[in-house]
Amino acid sequence: MALPWRIRRQLLYYGVVTLVGAVLLGVVYAAFFAKAPTCFDGNHNGNEFGVDCGGSCALVCAETARAPKVVWARAMRTGANTYTAVAYVENTNNGDGAKNVPYSFELYDQNGGFVTHADGVIDLPPIQNIPVIHVNIDVGTRSVTRTDFFFKAPATWYRIDPKSLPSLRITDQNISSDGSRLSATISNTALENSGEVSAVAVLFDSKGAARAASKTYVPDIPRKSSQQVVFTWPSAVSDIVRAEITVFPSF
Repeated sequence: MALPWRIRRQLLYYGVVTLVGAVLLGVVYAAFFAKAPTCFDGNHNGNEFGVDCGGSCALVCAETARAPKVVWARAMRTGANTYTAVAYVENTNNGDGAKNVPYSFELYDQNGGFVTHADGVIDLPPIQNIPVIHVNIDVGTRSVTRTDFFFKAPATWYRIDPKSLPSLRITDQNISSDGSRLSATISNTALENSGEVSAVAVLFDSKGAARAASKTYVPDIPRKSSQQVVFTWPSAVSDIVRAEITVFPSF
């Protein structure tokens, strides 16, 4: 039996009112209570690849990040009881950097006996080849013939805006005839001051082996200016044919 027109009109009226009310409540909730997706809300939302990572977030998802690759490690005697250890690491996460990554050097003698270890932390900038250097490692009266290097924990990678990095260039490299002194010029070609800059120098002999390494810091290089850096070693280093200087920008 069909409903009377009066009742049908009332039902239609109440239905429209209910629908409009629901829409208004939804708008009010969205405006005042619902939060837009962010990279810090602990949820997988927006265009994120994972929880608060990937997409528009600076944090790189752990499952897509690649661990830095250790190419080689070596320790060089710098005194009667001290060594400097250096490792070359490849960062294959293009445009990504990681801060405060813990590392360890382990030094062994000619019989494979453990001599000592040296621990530290390093910032891995968004560049491909990264030398890690640890100086003044006390070995007592022992000699070192093998050096191992590894990271003690996974790095947390972040996408680095290239516009935030200083534009730095190395020129005028000059090494002394006995290999005990290396100088160079770091030029800041950007329109902003560089902030703190560190530079690592590694000397290689005719066989391609690392023979010496050193590190220096520059507090700041003003915009459109240059700063000379000098690396020295306590004694002559023979058969040096090549020097590599890597600049670590602050990020």
